[in-house]
Amino acid sequence: MTVFNFNDVVAIAPEVMLAVGSMLLMMVGVTARGGALKPVALLTVFLWVVTAGYICTHGAGETMRVFEDMLVLDDFAQLMKIFIAGGAVAALLLAVADIDKTVMARFEYPVLMSFAVLGMFLMVSANDLLALYVGLELSALSLYVLAAFDRNSTRASEAGLKYFVLGAISSGMLLFGASLIYGYTGSTQFDVIQATLSAGAVPGPSSVVVLFGMILIVSAMAFKISAVPFHMWTPDVYEGAPTSVTAFFAIVPKIAAMALIIRLVTGPFEPLASDLQPVLAIIAVASMLVGAFAAIVQTSIKRLLAYSSIGNMGYALVGLVAGTHLGLSALVMYLAIYMVMTVGTFGVIMLLRRDGMAVEKISDLSGLSKSRPYYAYALAILMFSMSGIPPLAGFFGKYAVFQAAVAANAYVLAVIGVLTSVVAAWYYINIIRVMFFEEPKEGEALGLSSCPVSRIVLGASLLFVLLFILAPQSLAVISANATNGLLK
Repeated sequence: MTVFNFNDVVAIAPEVMLAVGSMLLMMVGVTARGGALKPVALLTVFLWVVTAGYICTHGAGETMRVFEDMLVLDDFAQLMKIFIAGGAVAALLLAVADIDKTVMARFEYPVLMSFAVLGMFLMVSANDLLALYVGLELSALSLYVLAAFDRNSTRASEAGLKYFVLGAISSGMLLFGASLIYGYTGSTQFDVIQATLSAGAVPGPSSVVVLFGMILIVSAMAFKISAVPFHMWTPDVYEGAPTSVTAFFAIVPKIAAMALIIRLVTGPFEPLASDLQPVLAIIAVASMLVGAFAAIVQTSIKRLLAYSSIGNMGYALVGLVAGTHLGLSALVMYLAIYMVMTVGTFGVIMLLRRDGMAVEKISDLSGLSKSRPYYAYALAILMFSMSGIPPLAGFFGKYAVFQAAVAANAYVLAVIGVLTSVVAAWYYINIIRVMFFEEPKEGEALGLSSCPVSRIVLGASLLFVLLFILAPQSLAVISANATNGLLK
């Protein structure tokens, strides 16, 4: 019989704070007059900042397992939670300015984001297939609703439906894979699964079924990070969903999903690493190729950024395929840099307005250097960073993962990564060409959002990208310390 342990509740104080706080925010929104977007959004940001602050001041130290080993608290989980909370704060601050005075200006928006963040916190601490599923679905259900949050848009409704249907398929794959793993190891707990597989307790035909279950679970997680061939939903959902929702999708959920993949590969599936690495390598190569070549023909900024995110997840997976401490720390470092660059890119897009809406076509940026020079130069810096041009932050992220691949003798992955980066640079630089070398469109010049907070978020992102070269080792050391306990 399981005995309630109050110490376990104290250990997961950040998750408790988010759960209780999100429910209280829902009550505040219900009782407040009007849409109550701004006060609830402000309180939500405060909740996330306090939660992140608590995590920073109560470091995990030694690895802890709570609730009958269903959740694990370690330095890796703590760092990922800080990234998630920081990305969510930036995404919500950008969103408030974008959706204010629209049909989406309702208190449910930040509340749904908060529940999604709670699910992501559970994901990165999962030490059991059931805890993994609960966290994943709590996050996913909130994201499905957010994708279709604009009730007046048929495109948003279509995006939400596509995301829901394909997401349900991935959840089915996850559950089927989990049932196979449970059937042949007798447990859903990561530590027990790892020990059973290490002991070779599933020989013969049973091992094929275990491999099949493992691949199903990894495939379901690949869907969450938009890795090829499970990327089909990404361009359509990014384009159809409201821009503020697309920004949230691009900034935060991928961090949590990639953290969970790292946890699976270095934990329960570590004894089968030799079988899993070729699968991950194929996914990484396919993602880099599709992300590089499919984006070239795009005319929509959001679709282009969707394919860009697919390619970026391919680069991140290179660090995981390396299978070393250097590879894992490079991956975490890459995720942090990618998150900040994405925040800045969407910050520019959501600040620029045409007919009261955020710009959506690349052609809308024509002549931006003449009408809005500050934003043109800001976006140019971010595009150069995304391309991996030194001395900007994006260069150090790509250099770290490719260096890890070379150190692990994965030369083919490194070469493909460099070549696809060159191809991808074309469509990033094409945006710069449109802004600086094309004439502005006839008619009204692009307007600007009046929210000063969005400018602060954009400015912080630019400072990180520009000044990262002054102390690149700081993030590298933090990433290395967080991943030290993952590989035995």
